[in-house]
Amino acid sequence: MEKTKQPLNVNEAAAFLHVKPSHIYNLVHYRKITAYKPGGKMLLFYIEDLENYVRGGQKRSCAELSRKADTVVSKRKGARHV
Repeated sequence: MEKTKQPLNVNEAAAFLHVKPSHIYNLVHYRKITAYKPGGKMLLFYIEDLENYVRGGQKRSCAELSRKADTVVSKRKGARHV
C-alpha cells in the first residue's frame, strides 16, 4: 500500500493492519487508535496514526530494559542523597 496523505476508511485501515474491520471499531472505541469523523459519520484514519499504533506495541529487548532500569535506579539513588 502506497503512503499518501489520503485518509483511509475502516476497511482500508483493517487491511493495512491485517485485522478485521470489527477490530478497528474496537480499537477506536477503546481509544487505542486515532480516528476522524468529518461530518460525524464515516470514520477515517491516517497511515501515520496507524503506524504510531503499531510502534506503540513494540517489545523492548532485555538490553533496553536493563538500561532503562539502570537509569531509574541511578535517578532514585541521586534523589535520596539530596
